[in-house]
Amino acid sequence: MTSSQTIVIADDEPPIRLVVGEKLRSAGFIVHEARDGEEALELIRAHAPAGVVTDLQMPFMNGLELAIAMKQDPSTAPIPVLLLTARGHVLTPEMLAKTSIRRVMSKPFSVRDLLAYVQNDLIVSGPLTSPRSMSQAA
Repeated sequence: MTSSQTIVIADDEPPIRLVVGEKLRSAGFIVHEARDGEEALELIRAHAPAGVVTDLQMPFMNGLELAIAMKQDPSTAPIPVLLLTARGHVLTPEMLAKTSIRRVMSKPFSVRDLLAYVQNDLIVSGPLTSPRSMSQAA
């Protein structure tokens, strides 16, 4: 069972966690922040969030490895993931099929668009039909 107002953010860059976390908190979400995928997985298992926003490139366990680990665990498999990545990094449909990633957003991204996606799509979305990438400056 997930908490409909809880989001886990995983990013090794403190400014990204700060900006995204504050935007989500101001919209009424409970936010738990992690510096890497391992820490995020612990928070996800402890808090059963409605969604996860994670960076792709992080130490110890990257965002893709996190999403794969979540998909392999029946208690975390249904939790949708929004993956943030640097421009030009390509994830194949085969890689995404092993995860619960619902969307890939390229950095830099619009925090406003990220919030709108989390509010309107991430926590109410069904299975991934086709990964989309979005790249707008904040």
